[in-house]
Amino acid sequence: MSVTVYKNARIFTGSGDILENGLLAVSHAHTQFVAPERGKTPVKVAASLKDKLEYVGAAEGYAIPEDAEAVDLAGCTVLPGLIDCAARLDTLHPEADDYVDNIGTAYRTFVSYRAAAEALNCAVTTVRAMGMPNNIDIGLKNAIDKTMFFGPSILTCGPIYAVTGGCGHEKYGLVMASGSDELRRAMRIHVARGLDGVVLQVSGKPLDSLNGEYHQEMSTKEIHDLIKHAHGAEKKVMTAASGDPSISACIDAGADTILEGRRIGKENLTVMAQKGISYVPCMVNTPEEFSIEHKAVVAEAIKAGVAIGVGTETLPSQPVDGTVAVVKELELLVECGMTPVQALNAATSGAAKIAGSKAGVLAAGKPADFIAVEGAPDKDISAMRSIAMVVKSGRRAFLRAGGKNENAFRIMLPGYEVAGGATIDWTRGAVQGVIAPESYNDKWNLYKEI
Repeated sequence: MSVTVYKNARIFTGSGDILENGLLAVSHAHTQFVAPERGKTPVKVAASLKDKLEYVGAAEGYAIPEDAEAVDLAGCTVLPGLIDCAARLDTLHPEADDYVDNIGTAYRTFVSYRAAAEALNCAVTTVRAMGMPNNIDIGLKNAIDKTMFFGPSILTCGPIYAVTGGCGHEKYGLVMASGSDELRRAMRIHVARGLDGVVLQVSGKPLDSLNGEYHQEMSTKEIHDLIKHAHGAEKKVMTAASGDPSISACIDAGADTILEGRRIGKENLTVMAQKGISYVPCMVNTPEEFSIEHKAVVAEAIKAGVAIGVGTETLPSQPVDGTVAVVKELELLVECGMTPVQALNAATSGAAKIAGSKAGVLAAGKPADFIAVEGAPDKDISAMRSIAMVVKSGRRAFLRAGGKNENAFRIMLPGYEVAGGATIDWTRGAVQGVIAPESYNDKWNLYKEI
């Protein structure tokens, strides 16, 4: 067993502590392959990533082993890897016709892995994936967990369950049915395959016939029946809902999380806070015409003490305003009234509670999922735009600090970068060439066809 030590860093533990001149030690487990018995068929056993945080604390509290690798992170803040509570991994280029699975399950799986790699490269070490039928998310999770590929931890939610012809029916990713029995039948099949959670599409768009209120498309009975079944299988339920009629129905049915929530009254926000129902607003994916109202709701939710988690409802790596979607969501939360520390908690320890992850906190014995950024994001959230290092399961994806420029995780040819979001249309053909960026922070805007 070997050890890597990360020293001279400020550490945001995710549990409320800021350690100045802190130190993290990661113990690395090494798998030994045992030769098969004579005459037996050889079987390769996949290595498992069991690296753990051995120590997190003040530098003087740990004796660095002589043979340890030491990484100097002076000038950086270390914090838990980000958790995206509601992400899409198979989002295609905006111009792609996605009414049906027009590219096929096999190819869509590769698109999803590419998006997962991009997510890891922009500091997201855990993704709760949604809107993915055909076991794509389960297959991706298993491949990463078994170390077939390297990537973020995947929490699977499978497809989104919606009423026939409801909101989003024109997009791939829904399972549509009519009535509780049909919807439960579909849910049973997917839950049996190993989902970690369930997502319901409850609300449609605002309707003039309802005086501009959001249409509750899924009936109150369907919401209750589906949530009851999911909870019976010990699965958390996230409901995409807006408008007080829909929100009230979700609260009464026992939803764990409200997704989107572009319109929620103060009374319902108070009840959500009292009952511990979390809120993942995904403002970064809100259409412009709903943005002002949505941000006002989030501001009221912060005041009411509702538990809020960071989610993107698109690719975490999607370029937005000179950064990526997951970082922009953090900035939007601060604009709505969160302190930088609260926003960071919403993407780490708070997000872990909402999504059901074991990560999110830096402490001895916890998963070795952490990142480093230049500066102090707990004081200025814009520092999150300067990612200097990503470590997943104890193994570095990249390191650009302490005089090092290391990129151990690479799924692309030299000269190409794992970035781009849906700015590249994988359904129409590969980009022929890319201008290689000089730094991590510049690369999001440098994709050009040549």
